[in-house]
Amino acid sequence: MAEGAGEDEQGVISVDNRDNLTKYMEMANEYGMLNARLITPGDIVFDIRAILKCRWGCENFFRKDIRCHTRDTSFDERVAMINKYSHILLLHSNSARSISIAALKIERAAFLDGCYFAFALRYCNICEVCSVNLGEECKNPDQLRPCDQSFGIDVYKTVRQLGLPCEVLRDRNSEQNRYGFVLID
Repeated sequence: MAEGAGEDEQGVISVDNRDNLTKYMEMANEYGMLNARLITPGDIVFDIRAILKCRWGCENFFRKDIRCHTRDTSFDERVAMINKYSHILLLHSNSARSISIAALKIERAAFLDGCYFAFALRYCNICEVCSVNLGEECKNPDQLRPCDQSFGIDVYKTVRQLGLPCEVLRDRNSEQNRYGFVLID
């Protein structure tokens, strides 16, 4: 069993001390995140209207974009999935690409530490030039993770209640506050 992980009565490995969680927060800082906060599912605000905005407010959804595929899961199933986790690392950056890369690196580290259910939620921005946007196949489908909004997460309300900035941008040149989640158990 991985150091820093323990097994519960059902035999599921879970993080049982703060050492690994601190390690993941330090990794987030090393990857240039502005903030990295440990939260719980109770800190996340779910609202089915986030999916409404995801499906009708995003230019990628109607292109049958691989990044937008829900894999036939319902809103209730997605909420239940997130609620099964004990620890969630909330990542904040101004760079969409940096946050995508950091979330995947932290997910991988947690997995290797024995938290085999570790999973990142973040709209994909890994490649500098997205092949999907060019009408081609995704070059990194194994690194693709679902968007937080497709899971019904109201990112605005979630981060605002935690004292973090998130405002509607008036133009594309405004500084963006981007967020991602790494689910850790």
